Amino acid sequence: MKIQYSLFDTLLEPVFVLNAEQKVVYCNEPAAIICGLSIRKITRGMKFLELFELSEPLEGLNQLLHISDPTPYKEVNFKTSQGGEGKVQITLQPIFDSMGDKNWIVFVRDVTLEERLQKKYRAELEQKEDVIKDLEDAKSQLENYSKNLEKMVADRTAEIQRMNQMMTALLDSLHQGFFIFNAEGKVLEVSSKACESTIECRPQGQNIWDVLKLPEKKVEGFQKWMQTMFMEMLPFEDLAPLGPPTYPHSQDRNISLEYFPLRSAPGTGSEGAMEGIVVVASDITSLVEAQKQAERDREYAKLIINLVQNKKEIGRFIRESQALLADLQIGLQSSWEHADSEFLFRQLHTLKGGAALFSIQDMAEHCHSAETMLAEFKEVASAEKFNALKEQSLHIASSFAGFIQKSEEVLGSSAMASERQLEIPVSKFQSALTKIEAKVHNNEVTQILLSEFAMESVGSFFSSYNEVAQRVASSQEKQLNPVEFTNADLKVLPEVYSSLFATFVHSFRNSVDHGIESPFEREEKGKPSAGTIKVHFSLLENNSRLLIRIDDDGQGVNPAKIREKLAKKNIDTSKESDHEVIQHIFDSQFSTRDQVTETSGRGVGMDAIKYAAEELNGRCWVESTYEKGTSLFVEVPYITNFYTEKKKSLKAA
Repeated sequence: MKIQYSLFDTLLEPVFVLNAEQKVVYCNEPAAIICGLSIRKITRGMKFLELFELSEPLEGLNQLLHISDPTPYKEVNFKTSQGGEGKVQITLQPIFDSMGDKNWIVFVRDVTLEERLQKKYRAELEQKEDVIKDLEDAKSQLENYSKNLEKMVADRTAEIQRMNQMMTALLDSLHQGFFIFNAEGKVLEVSSKACESTIECRPQGQNIWDVLKLPEKKVEGFQKWMQTMFMEMLPFEDLAPLGPPTYPHSQDRNISLEYFPLRSAPGTGSEGAMEGIVVVASDITSLVEAQKQAERDREYAKLIINLVQNKKEIGRFIRESQALLADLQIGLQSSWEHADSEFLFRQLHTLKGGAALFSIQDMAEHCHSAETMLAEFKEVASAEKFNALKEQSLHIASSFAGFIQKSEEVLGSSAMASERQLEIPVSKFQSALTKIEAKVHNNEVTQILLSEFAMESVGSFFSSYNEVAQRVASSQEKQLNPVEFTNADLKVLPEVYSSLFATFVHSFRNSVDHGIESPFEREEKGKPSAGTIKVHFSLLENNSRLLIRIDDDGQGVNPAKIREKLAKKNIDTSKESDHEVIQHIFDSQFSTRDQVTETSGRGVGMDAIKYAAEELNGRCWVESTYEKGTSLFVEVPYITNFYTEKKKSLKAA
C-alpha cells in the first residue's frame, strides 16, 4: 500500500521512516522532540543510530531488506546526542511511500514524552483532522461510483480497508479515548481502542449524552450547549469549557474530557464549517492522586506546625475530641429506630470543625462523609444505613488515633496527658504564696490558687479561630482583616468552658461563609473590600455572667429568606417579628444554604453553640441589620470553681 507520510504528522508517538541505508527520510514532530534536533536536520541524511545510543541492539535494523512483517515491540533504554535519555518501545515494519519506494517505519512508544507532547498534540489537533475527513469523504465517494466500475470499486474498497486498518492501528496505539460526534449528537465510526478503558465502551452509533452517562435532568442542557456549538454563535474556545469536564467512571478512575472542532476544508479567507466535535478522554487518575498526595503533604506540614506552635490548644483539642468520640459511640449504640440524629449531627459537626482547624484533613473528610450518611439516614431511616454510619465512625476514630500517634511523636507523651497540665514558673508560684499568706479566709485562698494557676485567658481559646476564618475567606476568594479581640485577657476555667468554646468554630466559619461578601460586592455597597470580625468578652451582673459577642460587618441575616425557608417546612412565622424570625438559625437542621458544602449547609453549627450554652444554663441570640452586619451573643454563668460534674455544678451555683 502506498502512503503519504504526512498521515503521521498528527500522531502523539514518535515515528521515523528509514530507507535501506538506515537514513531517516521522514520523522514527525514528536520524533524530532525526543532527539532534541530539528526535523530538517534529521532528514538530511542522518542515520537512525546516529540519533540514539540504545542499551541493546535493535533486531532487524541492520537487515532492513529482510523485514517483511512488523517486528515485536522491544523495550530499550536510550540516550541522544543532545543529552536526552529515557526508555522506549520500538517496532519496525515495511511500507511503500507515495512514489512506490519501499521504506521502513520505526514506531517509538516513549512514556517520558507523553506528558510533554500531550498539550502540543491537542493544540495541533484542530489543524490535523483532514485525514479523518478524507476517510469519510472517500467512503462517501465510493457509494457514488457506477456499478459498471465494479473492479475499480473493489480496488478502492480494498485500499480504504487497508487505510482504515492502518488508521485503526494508529488510533489504537494512543493512550487516550478519541471519538467524534455530529450535530445530531451521534458518535461517528472513528474511535480509539482506549475508549474501552476511559469511557468504558466503543461509542460508535450511540448518542453522545448516553456515552457520557449524563443524568436525564442534564441531557436537555447538554443538547442546548451542543446546538450552540455547531451554530457557532460564540467562539468555540469560549463554549468548549462549558461541556461536561469529566466522565463518571464506574471504577473511580479520573477521566477528563476535552473538546475540539472538526471542520471541513476552509474556503478563501474563512474557516471551514464545523462538521463534528472531537472528544478526547484522558485518564488523569495518577495526576489527580499526585495532586491529592501533594495536598495531604501540605496539610501534614500544617499539622506539624500546629503541633509545635499550639501545644496547649492541641492538648485541649485531643481531650475535647476524646469526649466527643465517646459521646458519638454512645449515641450509635442505640437501636436505629431510636437514634438521636440531632445529637449525632452536633458531635460530628464539632469534630469536623476541630479537625479542620488543626489541618487533620482525613479526619475532617471522614466526618463530612459521616454527616452525609446521617442526612440520608434521617431522610429515609434503615438499619443498613445506620450500620454504615457506625462503620464510618470507626474511620473517624482511626484517623484520630493516627493523629494522636503523630502528635506524640512530635510533642512527646507528656502532651498527650488525659488532663490539662499546668506549667508554673517559680516566680509566679512565690508571688501566689505571698498573696496566700496575706489572706485569712480559705475561699479567698482557693480563688487565688485558681486564678494564678488553673484559669487561662479566654482569648487563648479563640486566637486560633482567626486562622479558621482566614482559611474560609481564602477558599472563597474573599478578603478578611485579622480577627480583633477585646478584653481577651479575662480568665476562665478551661474545664468548665472548653466544650462551649469548641463550638465557636462554627460561628467564625459562618461569619465568613454567610456574612462577609466578596470584595466586589462590598465595594458596590460602599464597604471596605476586606471584611471585619470582632470578638468582645465581658462580665455582667456583678461578675456573675460571662458574655461573648462576635460581630461581623457582612451582609447580615435576611428575615425574608428565613421566612421563605420556614414556610417550605410548614412553619408559620406570620406572628413573629423579624428579630424573632432570625433566631430560627439556631433551630436543629436549619440552614439558609440550598446545597451542602465543606463549609456549611448541614444546619448543625449554630445548633451546637446553642446546645452547649444551654448545657451551662446559658442562652444565645443574634441581632442583625440586613446588608450591615450580624452580632452573635452567648451569655453563660461565670464559674470560677472546679466541679466534678458540670451540670451538678450549675445547679449548685
